[in-house]
Amino acid sequence: MTAAARTVRRVLLVVGLYAVLASAGSALAFADSPSSGADVSVAQTLGDRELTIVLRRITSVPGPLRVDVVAHTGTAAGQLTLATIPTGAETGSALPAAGVPTAETVVALGDTPGMYSATLDMDRAGPWELAIGDGERVARIPFIVPEQVTSPPERLVYGGFLVAGVLLPVSVLIATRARHSAWALLPAGGMVAGVAVSVTAALLSASFPLPPQPGGQLDPSVDNVTDPYTLNQPQISDFSRPPVLLRVESGPITAGQPGDLDLVLTDAATGASVDDLLVHDSALLHLLVVGPSGRLSHLHPIRTEPGRYRVHLAAPESGRHALSVELARRGGGVQMVRAATGFTVLPSTTTLASVVPIHLGGGDGAASTVVETNPITVRTTTPVAGEPTTITAEVGDTADLQPWLGMVGHLIMAGPLPDGVDIAAAVQNSPIWGHAHSMGPTSMPDMTHTPEMSGMTHMPGMSSAADAGRGAMIMPPANGESGPDETVAAYGPDVPFTFTFPVAGRYRLWIQVEREFSVLTVPVVLDVAAAQAAGAHR
Repeated sequence: MTAAARTVRRVLLVVGLYAVLASAGSALAFADSPSSGADVSVAQTLGDRELTIVLRRITSVPGPLRVDVVAHTGTAAGQLTLATIPTGAETGSALPAAGVPTAETVVALGDTPGMYSATLDMDRAGPWELAIGDGERVARIPFIVPEQVTSPPERLVYGGFLVAGVLLPVSVLIATRARHSAWALLPAGGMVAGVAVSVTAALLSASFPLPPQPGGQLDPSVDNVTDPYTLNQPQISDFSRPPVLLRVESGPITAGQPGDLDLVLTDAATGASVDDLLVHDSALLHLLVVGPSGRLSHLHPIRTEPGRYRVHLAAPESGRHALSVELARRGGGVQMVRAATGFTVLPSTTTLASVVPIHLGGGDGAASTVVETNPITVRTTTPVAGEPTTITAEVGDTADLQPWLGMVGHLIMAGPLPDGVDIAAAVQNSPIWGHAHSMGPTSMPDMTHTPEMSGMTHMPGMSSAADAGRGAMIMPPANGESGPDETVAAYGPDVPFTFTFPVAGRYRLWIQVEREFSVLTVPVVLDVAAAQAAGAHR
């Protein structure tokens, strides 16, 4: 075999190795690429309308943004104006300046509840606001349009394969044409080095941490959205932002008459307006209002400007109302903040009958009621302080519940409460005010009774084997996927919650589920026994 033939053979071997490594490494090249993000669902109480705004994921810019508006039962027909407004300035760009709407459209809501859609064109990546107007008020929802960014490991992968691809024909040409074919080993060696760099970067990319994510971990700007890998970004995010202070501002609100309630959020350390809320459980702000008779309102105020939210409500009864908000702050975690004194509703000549709650505990383990023509049965295990208690609401007899705020069910609780007529005052001063979730019955029998899973019995949504198979369970979305929206009516009829009440006493509970685009609220009074008393009783 001649020297030229031997050199050609070596080059072909290198080419084969290159092909094998390229096929093995190509699937890993995007291992640490940031996801384009999932759909964003935000509940909004816009005037008298209870809506869910769904911003579908954007895969490229310029490109379309699809917005779905879910109207609940009782939502009036009419038109909503949607506008997209960039909030981050882009230096040296010919695009419209920040604060100027770039696209507008109209959504016409019909007389029937359900989903209504519109599409707006997005011209750039960065922080944005979606303005939703009903003719009297405007809700402003902040959101992020991501950039499809190439990560440093991906650049090495592409660069290495590019070098190898360029040097491959050079190696073959030198091997076949040069007088001294051994010179072909030089470009061949460079080709092998390029492939080695590519494969190494692909294999190691999965272990490299993602940069801080704008919007989730960093206050978003055009710069860190379009280039999250830039070196001037902090490598470790600051998760030590202080709590939020809540102040209630409103004009006179009269029972039975609609009025506006303004909520002002300020930073506990600086007093500055708080404008770094994250979408938590499909809302920027969850407002919980409890009236004197124990009636619960779970609303979602609209953001009118940084740090200010407004809710339009018609309180059915006069007197002092307890008020709490649940929110998630960027760098501050989930917080439940109570208004110091709640707010007061002036009396009116019109009064509404109070809702009679189900009473459980003290030997009663099940009771039934009817809420808006829906038959509901609530069952509970023996409620004992310091031990997990499972409370299950059976709504009808078919699996037709819809996910609301990303969950099959919500459980709101307050207590222990003293005996008395003014429940709102007792709730306002109660030591415990909690919010748990149910993702539906587990489909894995005896899971909570195995040694490996025994520690999971405190998780909201976990039920016993007796509840298994009663409908579907919502699985948390992963890898940038989106969970089911409110058009999926396939859950229930059982909605289990597991919660550990730390203190004995009487609690007020409110179970909330969605059926046929209507949110049903089931009031419950639960007596939780002390551990010693429960043991003596047994």
